[in-house]
Order: sequence, then C-alpha cells, then structure tokens
Amino acid sequence: MKNFIIFGAPGAGKGTQAKLLSEKYGLVHLSSGDILRKEIKSGELSTEIKKYLESGRLVPARIVNQIIEREVKSHKKAKGFIFDGFPRTLSQAKRLDRILKLQGEKINAVLKVKITEEEGVKRILERSKTSGRIDDDNKKVIKNRFKIYYKMIHPILAYYQEQKKLILINGQAPIKQIFKDLTTVIDKLPE
Repeated sequence: MKNFIIFGAPGAGKGTQAKLLSEKYGLVHLSSGDILRKEIKSGELSTEIKKYLESGRLVPARIVNQIIEREVKSHKKAKGFIFDGFPRTLSQAKRLDRILKLQGEKINAVLKVKITEEEGVKRILERSKTSGRIDDDNKKVIKNRFKIYYKMIHPILAYYQEQKKLILINGQAPIKQIFKDLTTVIDKLPE
C-alpha cells in the first residue's frame, strides 16, 4: 500500500493531479474540499462549514479530522490513499501519521506542486466560471486563501522534509507534464 499527500497553493491543480494519480495507481482520493462540500449537501454540518468556506477561512480541525478519520477507516481494503487538502496543520499531520500507523500504514511521500500566486489567482478565477464553488469567484477571498496557505504550510513541509518524504514538482507546467513528472517520481519510490 502506498499513501501520498499532495500539497499546492490554491489553483496549483493539486485536485486534478490527485484525481489522475488515484486513477493510475488505484488509490482512494481523499480531498478535504470535496468531502466538506459533500458534507454541506448532507445538511448535518452544512451551515457551520459553509460560513467558513464563504469567508475563505479554514474549516476547524476538529471537523476535518473527524471526517478524514471516518473516511480512512471506511476504506479498509484500499490500495492506498492520496490526501488532497489534508493535513493543513502540523497537529493534523501528526494525527494522520497516528491514524495510518493504527492501520499498519504510513505516508510514503509528500508531493508539493509549486506555483506562483499570480498564476494561482488566474486559474481560480477561470475555474470559477464553471466550478460552482462558492469560494472561487471572489478575488479577496482567493487572496485570503493564499495568505492562510502560506502561513500554515511551512511547519507541515518542514515536518515531512525532516522525514525525507517531501518532493517538489513544478506546477507551472501543463497538466500532462505535471502528471508525467509526478508519476516519474512515484514510480522511483521504494516499495
């Protein structure tokens, strides 16, 4: 079983790449954003989650942790996972390690898709025309997402760098090239 985390600033295309990687390698794609949007539709935590997303703030860790843990436990026969948008804090990274350890698993690699803020904003505004996402069509909200991302990501990246699991990928390239670069790296990882 192989388990990956994919990181990237807003608009980096990490969701697209996570989906492609999940299809190629038979991994369960756990996107915190998709899971939260699905939870909004279910009604249980809808109002609470929606207010965070609309303002560009992160949904509290207690909610996200609970949902991710539930999802991992519900896929006992998975070939592996690709976590997209999770963890967002160092404590969540450590908690994810504990969750996987209880399953006899670990994170094999952390893939960071690098992109400039300018390119990310451009991509998100373009995506907003078709995505229907409530957090994609407001430049102020988008800029706030970048600010939060930069603040939160450094301790997490340092944590995985220390474990020698961090791999950097150029996210400015076209989708197919980014995917090729990711699969080249993944295919070279030890079993």
